[in-house]
Amino acid sequence: MQRTLLTAILSGATIITAGCAASNRANPVPPPQSLPMPVGGPSMPAPELEACNANAARVVLGRIANVEATEAAKAASGVEDVRVLYPNQPITQEFVETRLNLETDGENRIVRVRCG
Repeated sequence: MQRTLLTAILSGATIITAGCAASNRANPVPPPQSLPMPVGGPSMPAPELEACNANAARVVLGRIANVEATEAAKAASGVEDVRVLYPNQPITQEFVETRLNLETDGENRIVRVRCG
């Protein structure tokens, strides 16, 4: 009984292995093809983004970081995105050239203006 069971299991494993090996040889995976390069058609220009002008936004230094100060900094610098940074606040480190950062002190006064 044990010998018959062992023979059946080994025969099944051999058939499955042989079937997998045969299917890989019969239908090989073709190498990846690269995409064709576009040929001389018109291309869309990249959208123009307003660059940050931190020097122009220095008018808010020393002010309390509130809506009025952030709007004044936004108008002066020409950006649409202003981020207020508080002391010891975890922040992301990616540089966004169209973003203005207003760094504050412990009294919520703007002490540094920079792009990014």
